[in-house]
Parts: sequence; C-alpha cells; structure tokens
Amino acid sequence: MGLLDNLTGGADRKGGFRQIFETIKPSLNLTDDQEQKIREIFKNFRQERAEIKETGGDDMKDGLHEARHEAKEQILALLNDDQKKIVQQKLRELRN
Repeated sequence: MGLLDNLTGGADRKGGFRQIFETIKPSLNLTDDQEQKIREIFKNFRQERAEIKETGGDDMKDGLHEARHEAKEQILALLNDDQKKIVQQKLRELRN
C-alpha cells in the first residue's frame, strides 16, 4: 500500500482525495511554492477527472484510478521526508 492510498476516497472511505488532504495539510507546514504546486495538481486532476467521466466507457474506472494515482505521486514528489512521515501519521489517526 502506498503512502497516500487512503486519499482516494470512495464508498468504503470517508471523504475524497482533496478533503482528506485538506485535513492533513495544516500539519505539513507547506511552503508557498509547495502549496501553489499542489493547488495546480488538484486543478489538473479535476480537469482530467471531468474529461474521463465525460468520455465514460468501460475504461472509466481505470482512468479515474490512474488519474488519482498520478496526482498522489506528484504530491508526494513535492513533500520532504518529514512531511511524508506526518502524512503517514495523520492517515493512521484518520483510520482509527
């Protein structure tokens, strides 16, 4: 299981990708640059998600999964090791 797997939301999870991240974000002490880049990642994710849903078809579920995975990986690449540890800790707390 990847670091941000719980950020996907869904029927068995509380909240969606961005909602869960917004819960964790205050603890991360993000730089202005990180915040700007993460906002851009979420904007691109929303656009891609809308395009995938508009297209529909049999591959829609896989396309949405791939788009979420890509956005999560992009966010992870922006975080330093301490921030990644905070994310892991906060996700554990949210699960309980």
